[in-house]
Amino acid sequence: MTPSRRFIRYLKPHSARFAWASGAMALVSAFNGLSILFLKPIVDRIFIAKDLDMLWLAVLGVPLLVALKSAVSYAQNYLMSWIGQRVTQNIREDLFRQLHGLPLEFYTGRKGADILSRVTGDLTLVQAALTTLPVYLIRDTLTVLFLLASLVHLNWRFALLALTGSPLSLGALYILSRKMRESSRQAQIAVDRLHHRFQESVQGMLVVKAYNYEPGATEKFREENESFFRPMMRYLRATALMNPLLELGASAIVALIIYFGGREVILGHMTPGAFFAFLGGLLAAYAPIKNLARINAEIQRAWTSIERLFHLLDEKTSAPKRRKPSFPGLKTSIRLEGVGFRYPGTRSWALQGLDLEVMKGARTALVGPSGCGKSTLARLLLRLHDPAEGRMLLDETDAREYDAASIRARAGLVTSEASLFNDTVFQNVALGLKVATLSEVENACKAVGAHAFIEALPEGYQTLLGEWGFSLSAGQRQKIALARVLLKNPELVVLDEATAHLDGPAEKEVLAALETVLAGRTVVTITHELRAVSAADAVAVISGGRVVERGTHAELLRAQGLYRRLFDLEAATLPAAERP
Repeated sequence: MTPSRRFIRYLKPHSARFAWASGAMALVSAFNGLSILFLKPIVDRIFIAKDLDMLWLAVLGVPLLVALKSAVSYAQNYLMSWIGQRVTQNIREDLFRQLHGLPLEFYTGRKGADILSRVTGDLTLVQAALTTLPVYLIRDTLTVLFLLASLVHLNWRFALLALTGSPLSLGALYILSRKMRESSRQAQIAVDRLHHRFQESVQGMLVVKAYNYEPGATEKFREENESFFRPMMRYLRATALMNPLLELGASAIVALIIYFGGREVILGHMTPGAFFAFLGGLLAAYAPIKNLARINAEIQRAWTSIERLFHLLDEKTSAPKRRKPSFPGLKTSIRLEGVGFRYPGTRSWALQGLDLEVMKGARTALVGPSGCGKSTLARLLLRLHDPAEGRMLLDETDAREYDAASIRARAGLVTSEASLFNDTVFQNVALGLKVATLSEVENACKAVGAHAFIEALPEGYQTLLGEWGFSLSAGQRQKIALARVLLKNPELVVLDEATAHLDGPAEKEVLAALETVLAGRTVVTITHELRAVSAADAVAVISGGRVVERGTHAELLRAQGLYRRLFDLEAATLPAAERP
């Protein structure tokens, strides 16, 4: 479906309001066009014939006409503003729903600033265009037509003369429009990169400062800023050419009208009122024609934004083609057979030929060098991704046979960075649950040792945490994340470096809280600290995207393989008092 037809679908539910707005625009245009016809009797009968009755009629009639025009002008502006707000609201909701329906692979390697630029910048352009452009487009087009009809009524030969410059103007507008659309598209791509640079520097300001990278970051931004400047100037140059071209053509036509019209008045073939009415109508048409030329530039920018938004809406979501049964719960084990996976846009495999079995109720640890595929494996266990090769079996049934959301409903994830949202403590703990009581949330927080500091917050469980929850310490954020998992009551818990960024005291508190969360559940622990896996029921050593060793902690130490080497390397970095 073409962008224009899709856009009409958003407008269709508001067709009645649009019809009323169009009617109001037509009335405004009629007032603009017909008012020129009153100029002829005003000049001829008041200033030439000295008609006092006509003078009083003009004095009373002009304010009345202006009042009526103002009323319908208000109606057109209000209705179009309402439509613009509602349509952009609908598109915004569709975009948000679409972004949450896209698979996790979509976000791999994507620049968050690019997505935000489309959702905010592009949508703002579309909203502004919807609110104002139809008003100018419909009203000013109709105004030009009404004025043209009035000019034909006054003197059809002069009207024909005035139209002679139209083909040249339209040709110039067509050429400039093509240049503007392409320049606008390039400028919006460049501004996406600018947004990314801003976001990258603000979020990484600690590293920028620590490494004295301010000059380098500024230079990179300067380069991106220059790449935005060039296409934007091409767009503005084309925009700037429009008015001079229109004015040049209009001035030549006005000069011809003055010459031929002046001769007609001198020869007595045309009254002064008719001449001034025609000249007034011609000059009055210049403003709406100029508006139409100007909004052409805005239409090109807005249409580029619409195409970018619809391109995002066209991305394939992860919704299944057919409704799949819900996962009934794990009975024996999760088994991965010959699993391979690589991220979109990459050539190397994150996992390849991986075999692993996770027994129900057991604690399984995944260890190995950085970048070996441990976190990728965790994502597969939660069905955030599906294997590109091989399969993951849940009690002998391929996981792809079940609804992915139903599998995740029975699983919990705790990462090194506790993701909290700009919402209350209560809502952050009860995340994803349709129903949760305050007592249930409090009990979960008490179990992980979070209740005391939450009660000390200004509004307790109703305290807004702010952006990313950074008003709390790392240990406090992690405890809220653990309470979230405990309240969810999952069968499977995946711990991905859950205590990696915590200091000694905070780590001990969180580890103690973890014991409450993990009791009686199937647990998969991903860690670099091999000391922490000694109590695991099974340890899988991953290297190069596959399992190269498996067994208990003691068995792997005796095997003198990769696990032993990693263990000895870790032990060598510890203080003497902590070495095994």
